[in-house]
Amino acid sequence: MKFTFTIKIAFFSLFLLGISQGSFAQTQAEIEAMQNENTKDVNVEEKKTKAEKDAEKAAKKEAAEIEKAIKKAEKDLERANKKAAKSASDTDSSEKEKPAKKEKTEKPAKEKPAKAEKVKDGKPSKVKKEKTEKEKTEKTAKSKPVKTVSSASRGGSSRTNLMNKPFKTWSFDIGLNATNPQTDIRYNDFFGTITPKNEYKYGGQLRVTKMFDNAIGLQAQFSYNRLQGVFDTLVPFAEDRRALEAAGINEGIWFRNNVIQGSLNIYWNISNTVFNVNKYYRSLRDKKTIKKRWFSLYAYTGIGFSIFDPHVMRLSDNAPVSVADAFPGVKFQTNRTTEVVIPAALGAKFKLSKTIDLGFEFGYNFLFSDKLDGFNYNHPGRIKHDGYSTGSLVLSFKLGGKKNDKEHIEWTNSIEPVFEEIAKIGSIKKKVDRLAKDEDEDGISDYFDKDTETLEGTTVGADGKALDTDGDGVPNDIDMDLFTAKGAEVDEQGRAIDTDGDGVPDHLDLEDGTSDGEFVNFQGRSIDDNITVKTSENELRNIAMPSIFFDTDKANIKREYEDELFQMALTIKRNKGLRFVLEGHCDERGSDEYNAELGRRRSEAVKNYLVENYKLDPALFTLVSKGRAEAMSPRYNINRRVDVVVAQ
Repeated sequence: MKFTFTIKIAFFSLFLLGISQGSFAQTQAEIEAMQNENTKDVNVEEKKTKAEKDAEKAAKKEAAEIEKAIKKAEKDLERANKKAAKSASDTDSSEKEKPAKKEKTEKPAKEKPAKAEKVKDGKPSKVKKEKTEKEKTEKTAKSKPVKTVSSASRGGSSRTNLMNKPFKTWSFDIGLNATNPQTDIRYNDFFGTITPKNEYKYGGQLRVTKMFDNAIGLQAQFSYNRLQGVFDTLVPFAEDRRALEAAGINEGIWFRNNVIQGSLNIYWNISNTVFNVNKYYRSLRDKKTIKKRWFSLYAYTGIGFSIFDPHVMRLSDNAPVSVADAFPGVKFQTNRTTEVVIPAALGAKFKLSKTIDLGFEFGYNFLFSDKLDGFNYNHPGRIKHDGYSTGSLVLSFKLGGKKNDKEHIEWTNSIEPVFEEIAKIGSIKKKVDRLAKDEDEDGISDYFDKDTETLEGTTVGADGKALDTDGDGVPNDIDMDLFTAKGAEVDEQGRAIDTDGDGVPDHLDLEDGTSDGEFVNFQGRSIDDNITVKTSENELRNIAMPSIFFDTDKANIKREYEDELFQMALTIKRNKGLRFVLEGHCDERGSDEYNAELGRRRSEAVKNYLVENYKLDPALFTLVSKGRAEAMSPRYNINRRVDVVVAQ
């Protein structure tokens, strides 16, 4: 609105300026004409009337006012242009549009009113401003998803970093020490004594360790230890007694000392560089899962400084050696001193949790001085340096912030990923070998074969097991009955067991113990077979017995005809003294010779079934093959059959 109002003022000033200039031009022309008319006579000016002089003054005054108005209008226009430029900058107008607007304001006066009307409506400016705000909104809306995606990407990256956090590398140790001096004034070479003075004292230590990897680290150590040693005529080693007596100590003496020590050590985790390799090889050999370690061996050594102040006394009265004539001729050094020390230790630690370890270590501190016991003596055949040993119980606290893994790097192994890849490669190789191998040569790879000991030539399924269609435990290759009922007890050849021999398997037999040859029904129950059909021979011959039908080019009896065969056997048993003809038929396809043989096989199959299952006398049957000679129907399936008729 401010911008539009400023533009209106500018154009209105231009409009006034145009009018003023027009009036000024007209008045100036009139003055010049009057002057031209009066230039002919120099004395005309003196002859003018008073009215004419007043008119000239008024015209000059009017011209001056018009000129003043023009200057004012020009200043207003300049001021309006500056305000317009500032307003356009505030509304984020482009730099190219600013000079265009300025050019429009400098157009001839005839075009200014039209421009003023356009600006007066405010449409161009308003539309442009609205468009700019819309574009800003669209840009902001478009940029938001990008920021969201970026944020999500950063979040995903953060989650990935959390999943792959670096291990903890800092630890803080607190140790409790048991000390024993290895000095000239001592009772034993390695182990101390309790009497007459206790050579076992105590101390403590603090350590901070920074691991560079899982094996090597840098350690800062500070310790405070108390030492005490004793020597008397009861020292077990005669060599030690003679040496101190030669130095002028011919009676009991003892010392005590407080040692403050600081050092910088190199820490080495032995287990991560030696023993774990063999452990991984054993796990691969035994095909066992690699277990996480809970025990580790370590060692450290370094260099530092020890500050100590020894106190030496006679054993008999605890008088300090500084007393006159205590040990004449013996030189003691009991002043406070600082010496270089090399600490070294070997330890074992146990992982109690991901935060705390418990360690046990034995250490030795070698001093570049012989002043630790206050007695500087060059012992023949021995190193002229004192030292002391420590046995420590150490509690370690593993440090690390939330950005680190809960596990400390010391309990990881850098070669573990390598061995895991080796294990994977080994596993893949074994699978490939099993895929390529077929031990029993049944056509099924050992990788999928669930029975690698099937006999040669055995028909197997996709799992390498011998096929057993009826599930009776007898493979199809030796199963004489491929369709025994589920649950039936079978013999070695897959046939249902019939204990009483009545032709009905045990799993269907409801009457056990029927005698061999006794006539039974389909449930194994006894049937009275002494019934004779009282009919004439011609009527008997005309009795239609059921026919048995076969598949194309087949001679095996299908299970669906068991009922018909049972009825056939029942009729034959009830009509004793008669003989029967089994006529084999075929359809019209095939040669006469082939069909004659196929018909014979079909009639023989029916005979064998009746003899085997119902104990009928084979002499009752005569086999006849009709082949395709007596086709009964144009349908092939009806002609493939065996008919039973009474013999003439």
